[in-house]
Amino acid sequence: MLKIGIDASRANKDQKTGTEWYSYYVIEELKKLLQNSDKKVLLYTNEPLKSNLGKMPNSNWQEKILNWPPKYLWTQIRLWWELFKNPPDVLFVPAHTIPFLPIPKKTKVLVNVHDVGFKRFPKLYKPIQVWYHDFTMKKIKSRADVIITISEFSKREIMELYQVNAEKIKVVYLSFDKEKYNEQTREIPKDEVLAKFKITKPFLLFLGRIEIKKNILNMAKAFALTKENNPDLQLVFAGSTGNGYEELQSLVKDLKIEDDVIFTGYVTEKEAQVLNANASIFLFTTLYEGFGIPILQSMACGTPVLISDLDVHNEIAGGVAIPADPYNSEKMAEKINQMLNDENLRQELIQKGLARVKDFSWERTAQEILKIIFN
Repeated sequence: MLKIGIDASRANKDQKTGTEWYSYYVIEELKKLLQNSDKKVLLYTNEPLKSNLGKMPNSNWQEKILNWPPKYLWTQIRLWWELFKNPPDVLFVPAHTIPFLPIPKKTKVLVNVHDVGFKRFPKLYKPIQVWYHDFTMKKIKSRADVIITISEFSKREIMELYQVNAEKIKVVYLSFDKEKYNEQTREIPKDEVLAKFKITKPFLLFLGRIEIKKNILNMAKAFALTKENNPDLQLVFAGSTGNGYEELQSLVKDLKIEDDVIFTGYVTEKEAQVLNANASIFLFTTLYEGFGIPILQSMACGTPVLISDLDVHNEIAGGVAIPADPYNSEKMAEKINQMLNDENLRQELIQKGLARVKDFSWERTAQEILKIIFN
């Protein structure tokens, strides 16, 4: 019987961002696809699996709790020890981290590398993050049998920056939760959520980690310029804080827009739904991405999206979002004004966006991963 081990530790986190949600949805879809299979699947975790993750489709699926009291190095020591003692036939790691110590050769290792932005733009990351991710990537290059990445753009980046052969890299697109992000999302009662965050006017939305690589400074500058023609407008930054948050707060004060810029902190899934569905424009003019799930989420809610004129943004948006130079806040402001004031353009973006998102599903993502596992 084929034994498949999956690192479920990221999927089990309470506060999920992109990588954690990816891990969660892929595992849940694999459960459906393998519910009638005789394959043995072990979900490795550092604490009991929560909610749906802990519900197994049949007796061949097992939760494998690998206790490790220290806060750090679970992957590097505890997971590695389990792999060394009881090696699976296949190890699937949905996040960009594998044990540095040798994994038994009998185990086929599949690792998701979502992007290598830390290598392309190291100044956008903390030095320790750059070192750790770079060291991890070198280990992945030498040990992974297959590197799974999330866009053709990321594949080209991995090939160029780490000299990995194209044959070793498989592209599998991500998706989004279609039950939570769709046209009906607009029908969710919004008053309580908007009141909680003191949103009282039409607003632009950025949803994600509030950090420099997301281009938060130029978003604020573009907003300040946009308000000259649209005084009844707010800008909402929704998400946990990261590298550069303090710099953004200082800039907002310097631009004298603090009364109309809202920082929500981490938002729940329901709050994210309400914000996506009620924003006038979703801003995704980030400096570097491997994919960009928020683009699809907003399109699915019928919200027009402003993206960066980068290859990966255009690849995922499929030509149905408005691109702008992310380094030029004046150009960004021009595009925002156009999207706010041209109703025909807005309706065109909405309808084309709703059609575009039909090309993506987590089931399709999981099916592609299964092909790689069984190949």
